[in-house]
Amino acid sequence: MGIVKDILYKVSSKVFLPAFKNQSIFPYYHIVRDSQVDHIENLYAFKNTKQFLNDIAVLTHNYKSINPKSLLENKIQKNNLLLSFDDGLQEVYTEIYPILKEKNIKAIFFINPAFVDNKEGLYKHYISIIISNLKRANFKKSSLDKISDLFSFSYHNIEEFKQKFTSIKYADKEKVNDVLKFLNINIEDYLENYKPYITKEQIQEMINDGFYFGGHTMTHPPLIQLSYEEQKAEIINSIDWLKHNFDINYSFFSFPFSDKSISKKLMEALIDYDNNIKIFGNSGLKKDMDDRIIQRFSLENPTKKTEKRIVEENLYKYFNKVIGKYHIKRK
Repeated sequence: MGIVKDILYKVSSKVFLPAFKNQSIFPYYHIVRDSQVDHIENLYAFKNTKQFLNDIAVLTHNYKSINPKSLLENKIQKNNLLLSFDDGLQEVYTEIYPILKEKNIKAIFFINPAFVDNKEGLYKHYISIIISNLKRANFKKSSLDKISDLFSFSYHNIEEFKQKFTSIKYADKEKVNDVLKFLNINIEDYLENYKPYITKEQIQEMINDGFYFGGHTMTHPPLIQLSYEEQKAEIINSIDWLKHNFDINYSFFSFPFSDKSISKKLMEALIDYDNNIKIFGNSGLKKDMDDRIIQRFSLENPTKKTEKRIVEENLYKYFNKVIGKYHIKRK
């Protein structure tokens, strides 16, 4: 449906935005930063602080920002806004938190406990670090060949190499460490020097200031590549980790990568775990199997205007209603 959304974005206009304010929206981001960084730059584009501040101005002009507590108390109304941020990157503390605090906007931050305090990192971030190092070495062909052989893929150009390398299976993530060693990249030094992820101390400070945290799995795997029991453990353990370490009594969770292939059985297991859990997907403006499952859309793309993105998502909602895909059907 990428072509459809591209067309809808082109025909969208901010003048239509007032027509789509009779609902609540749940936009999300990962990072806000004014410069590139190795562990992100080869994965996705993101907004700088000026662009994020503009987003905040647009969103709060058109929607009423609410406290996540209202969500837990089932007090969501029409025209509400609730921001969330995935992956627990350092910038949620250094860049996003001060802005939200100044604007008196509360939000939910979803974290992967395995990466808190920077003792280890996400394999996708390691891949981006590797690609940045390869770039600085002018993509030496012998290095590319060795890596492609290790992961058993072929490539015809550098862009295809990057696409295939960033798409490796979760089961092959340990091989990424072999590449780090082969290229003499000291990942422990990188984690120590750049501190890509938030720390326990920072999480506690933000909680003390009224911000909310949720699980995002322990290690950020593509859940579709795991067994049902592994999926359930990754999710529930990440929520329990927050409860144990920060004495919180609520359950928030957002799916990494995508919720599109998540089974009805797993959703029901999470609801059984906590009847008041709030589960966040990223399928846009859609209706899920249960009101405790909340669908979000990303505002991260720096090349797209926020007003047009909101209109685009609403137009896409009506398109999905027409073709019978507005209601998510889980098997």
